[in-house]
Amino acid sequence: MQYSMAKRVCVDGEDRISELPVHIIHQILCCTKLNVREAARSCILSKRWYYCWTSRPNLIFYQFQGKKYMPLENYVKLVDQSLRSHVEQKLHLEQFILMYRETKLDSHVDTWIELAFKLKVRVLEINASSLRPYSLPDVIYDAKKLTILQLRKCKFEFDISTTPIRFDCLEDLYLHCVSISDAQLQRIINRSPFIRNLSLVDCRGINKLQVCGPVHLENLIVVDCKFYSVILQAPNLQCFKYEEHTDHQQFRDVSYKFPNILELDLTWCFNLKNIEIQSEKLKRLTLVGLKSLEKVTIQASNLLEFDYYGDKMPVPSMNPSSLERSQLNFFSTSTNFGSVDRSWYINIHHFVQKFNYSKGLMLVIFCRKTNNILIYENPREIVIPPSNDIEIFIAPLLDVESIIRKLMINNPKIMSILPCTKSKALQVLSALKRCTQKQKCGKECPFNTELFHNHHKLKEVSSCTGAVEEGTASIWYSWLKSTSLIDQATNLMLTWEFRIQS
Repeated sequence: MQYSMAKRVCVDGEDRISELPVHIIHQILCCTKLNVREAARSCILSKRWYYCWTSRPNLIFYQFQGKKYMPLENYVKLVDQSLRSHVEQKLHLEQFILMYRETKLDSHVDTWIELAFKLKVRVLEINASSLRPYSLPDVIYDAKKLTILQLRKCKFEFDISTTPIRFDCLEDLYLHCVSISDAQLQRIINRSPFIRNLSLVDCRGINKLQVCGPVHLENLIVVDCKFYSVILQAPNLQCFKYEEHTDHQQFRDVSYKFPNILELDLTWCFNLKNIEIQSEKLKRLTLVGLKSLEKVTIQASNLLEFDYYGDKMPVPSMNPSSLERSQLNFFSTSTNFGSVDRSWYINIHHFVQKFNYSKGLMLVIFCRKTNNILIYENPREIVIPPSNDIEIFIAPLLDVESIIRKLMINNPKIMSILPCTKSKALQVLSALKRCTQKQKCGKECPFNTELFHNHHKLKEVSSCTGAVEEGTASIWYSWLKSTSLIDQATNLMLTWEFRIQS
């Protein structure tokens, strides 16, 4: 929104902007996510807008934004005046956000938080991007009206035996780079009867995650917190995401028996060895980088999505017949094309074959070793390329365009398609052919983008019917000829132009 206008907007001689109801002007100022300085520019519109700015229920103060930096004295003055104006007018404060980087502000922040709670603030966000974490004042623990609390670079220092905590309305708690002990976190959870969303990112001081008792907890996200133990008892938990990027103090076993969990995401848990999941409602499961994983037991008859990233197949006994989409990403640089572990290959082959393709699913395989794509639009007789370095997509046929577009960034050499009647993949390839000559590419084409033309540099799409002499493309085509696929597949050669970007 631009506030450079010096005159009010008038229609038929009437000042319509000044006549807007106060609650509408508040909504305009709040929904545009303006900070206080930006919202202040609206004052030039009319006296009514000036009043609305000073009574705005969302106060957002960034000491720095991009390369812009507000000097300490100016920042203190701006926050002080805005808050005290609200207190003097006895106004309601819906949201209060502070983002600063100087530890000299800590004493002021104590006062500002106290004033915000006098105004019955419902959403509080403190982002103390300084070298030393900000120690939270005791007044914050008696925030009866607070519904959302988001903290970054802060420190909890309360005594669990003497400090009363009353988060009677708290629903969302987000802690990022926060220092808090096991007992303190458990105390806060116990005193937040309506908490629904809990997020812990790079928190220190916690060794054991023990979330027990919150009946309303639906979403739990944990990233880089280095726990050696995880104990969860949350009967209505619907989504649990755990992501770790080091192998220090990580838990080894995970067992879930949550009747209502819908989504489970375990990422880079290097020491995790055993997973047992029992859930009738689980819809989405993601396992990424679990290099020590030995056993996975899954009893989830209604699972719809399963994504896996790693070097081995962890769930050979899993029944994927209920799945509607899956992405399996296997990485291995130790073997050549044609040389694969037999048991791994058999497990993958059996797993892929057990999908219910009659539901309109297709199978797409990207082979990194040869940089080629194999698409089964109506999988019947499935042959998997003999490589441990592949990416497999099982998804609805309607997704073929988005998957091909995603794989184009790899500059593939041959695309082999086993088409169905009215093939969607061949339609996409027709669009690709048009993209080789930019002027013939219609606006409706999914590849008619600046990114595609400037960075992917596709030069030509041609039919591949004879022998291919070029490197890995020749290896791929020779493999196809050794299988039954060669008579069924439409093979297209993709030629890429490599320009030096200036």
